[in-house]
Order: sequence, then C-alpha cells, then structure tokens
Amino acid sequence: MPYSNPNHSKPNNAGKPAGQQHNSTKQSVFNCFASCPRGLEEILVAELESMGAQKTRAVTGGCTFEASWRQATRMTYWTRFAGRIGLELARGECTSEDEFYHIAKSVDWHNWFKLSNTFRVDLNNLGADIQSVRFTQLRLKDAVCDAFLERFDERPNVSVEAPDVRIFAAINPTEAMVYIDLAGENLFKRGWREEAGVAPLKENLAAGLWHIARQSEAGKNADVFLDPFCGSGTLVIESLSQLCDRAPGLERAFAFENLKPFTPEWGKELQEDANRRFNAGLDKALTTPYFQWYASDITELLIDIAQENLARAGFEELLDAGIVQFAQRDALTVEPPSPSGIVFSNPPYGERVRAKGADVPEDEAYERLFKAYGDHLKMNFSGWTAFLFSGDLEIKKTLGLSPKRKRPLFNGPIECRLFEIPLTRGVYRPRATTEQPPEES
Repeated sequence: MPYSNPNHSKPNNAGKPAGQQHNSTKQSVFNCFASCPRGLEEILVAELESMGAQKTRAVTGGCTFEASWRQATRMTYWTRFAGRIGLELARGECTSEDEFYHIAKSVDWHNWFKLSNTFRVDLNNLGADIQSVRFTQLRLKDAVCDAFLERFDERPNVSVEAPDVRIFAAINPTEAMVYIDLAGENLFKRGWREEAGVAPLKENLAAGLWHIARQSEAGKNADVFLDPFCGSGTLVIESLSQLCDRAPGLERAFAFENLKPFTPEWGKELQEDANRRFNAGLDKALTTPYFQWYASDITELLIDIAQENLARAGFEELLDAGIVQFAQRDALTVEPPSPSGIVFSNPPYGERVRAKGADVPEDEAYERLFKAYGDHLKMNFSGWTAFLFSGDLEIKKTLGLSPKRKRPLFNGPIECRLFEIPLTRGVYRPRATTEQPPEES
C-alpha cells in the first residue's frame, strides 16, 4: 500500500490539520510523503531535492520531505521514481479508533474538495492496536463524510474504483497521520501503455534502473544501447524519456486536478513547460544525434506492442529517423552494432520464461537460456558492459559472468539485483561459489 513509512518528525501543529484555510494552501509548507520501489529511496530523495524539496529523509519504500502546494504538484507531475505523493493534512497522538476519527474529522475537508467529488480512503496499520484495518478505515470514511454533513447537511459519495479524490491514513502505536493523495492512479502509470507483455516492469522501477546505469562510469560514456529482451519496450521508453526530458505526467491525469487549490492556469503552466522541454529534447536528439538504441525480442507481437507504446509516448520520430530500431530476433543471435556500448535489459525470469513456451521445467529452461546467453555475451560483446536486472541473486553462477557491482532493488515483493558486468572475450565456465563477492552499491 502507499505511504507505508510516513514516520517523519512530528511538526509543531501535531494533531491539527495543516493548511486549514483554502486561501493559504498555495503558500503553506506541507509535510509530504512519497513512496517508491524499495532500493530507489536515495535516488528519489535527490530527485525531489532537485525540484525544491526541503528536509528530505529516506525511509524504507519512500521519503519524507517538506514542500509547498505548487512544488508538490510539480513533483507529482515530473517525478520518475515515486509511486505516490501525499500532503499531510493532520497528525496527532492516537491510541484508539475514536481518537483517530477526531484527528481525521479535524481537517477542513471542504477546503480541499467539493461535495460533488467522489472519494475513497485507504489505511495502513503500522503496528497500532486497532480492532481491524477495515473498521478503522470505515472510521476514516465516516470522519470525512461527517465533516461535510455538519457543514452542508449532505455527504460526498464514495467510489472505490474511480474516485476523484484519494485520502490515505497511517496509524502506528502512538499516532496517526492523514494525507490527501496528489497522484490518483499510481505514478508508474505514465499514460502511454495500452498493452504489455507478461510481467512487465513498472515504469518507475525501469526509470530507476536506467538512472543507476547512466550514473556508472560505463553508462556516462556510452552512446549505444541494446536491449535483446525488450518485451513491450518499458526500459527503452523510460530511458528515452530521460534522454529527451519528457515529463512522466505529460499524457495522464492527476488527483490534484480535482482539488480546490488547483487552478486551470497552474495546469496550463505545467503542461506548457513540459511540452517545451520535451520538444527541445526531441529536437536535440533528431538534429544532433548523441545516442543510438537497438531493441529486440523473440516474440513478434511484443515488438509490435513496443513500437505502438513508443509512438504513444511521443517518440515515433526517433523510430522514423532510425535512432531507435526494433527487430524480432532471438537474443542468442543478436550481434553487437558497435565496438562498445551498454546491454541494458531485464532478461526473462519466472513467468516470462514460461511465456516463451519452453517445453522443459521452468528452472531448467532458465538455466539453459542463461548459460547460452552468458556464453553469447562473452564471445561476441567484448568491450561492452551489461546491466542486467534479475530476481536471480546467483546470476554469476547461472550466467558464467562475474558482476563488477550489484545493486539491491525490489520488484514489488521480489528481491532483485541490477548487475553491472564488464564483458571480456571467453567461454562459459561455472564459477566456484567461494569467489570474492562483487561490490554491493
């Protein structure tokens, strides 16, 4: 669930809603929480600080920070790594459901959204002694409805599937925090994906993988990139979005657009700024090409889907210019398009191995594929560096290649690594498990 660790230091107005007066919300500074895939916390902190976040602190699965309304909404529009961003509206000491109800009801909800808006509530229990999450969640809903009833003698409607407004609370053994969500749908949903392959990477995780790879010495100096297991194109598109300065929120809606502090003028400013930056980035890539992308997959349907996704994301001109090239190809037959470059990929694992139609058990199919692919890389890609994201924590043994560095990350609940592997010519040989472990970063 979002906002799993909103445990930043208690503000001076604990127990009172922040920004009570609607007219002051744009100037007020709010305590905020942003969630992200585990392993990207420090990257998220740096990203939000670059957009003006103050008093940032990484916590497991996200970060806390302070920001104004305009800063927080801009962050929601531009963040590549967050899953959700919420403004804290109330916080207070809490040891019972009744105390929690009064904390939530203290917010001037009518200053944040209209009676005609639908809403939903979510709750995360961080170890509080409560009757049940469901019951306490209903108390949150009742608090919001009762606040409207007292003022208007009417209550807003709840919509679980498609709410205009999302409210979230977290409750621990001593206190409760109430947030209003700025995102709406999770921020990994960029708006360009209509179809996907089996078990696709979430876009914010893919963006983090690309950022990590590009910050490495090999990544900084590379201008040729290759993904031989491209699937529906997530890694390619997220990399292009960073290379061409495309805002993740360019083609999607946000919950903050339904909140009272939002104005059409602010929305227009966000959109025009994003369009200007993307147009400039795309023009630079087309007029003075400084990178080349090659992507392939063994499944023709996935290549079609990837190209359609790329076009919906606004990169069709790069396809037309040949700066990005897709092809149906077996990864074991892909040759290096240049003397050096980056293999950047999420090779099939688990569900994706089964989807390839292997007629042998999954583990055996995976081991065969990776042994052959490791041999292929070693024999043909000398001078390149591979960045491979996998849930196989023993990939060195399976692939027959020694990582220089491995970065711990989580793909949902699955512990994974991003392996950085310098490639030199040789043949596949299983490594002894007693070798010196690669550096973790």
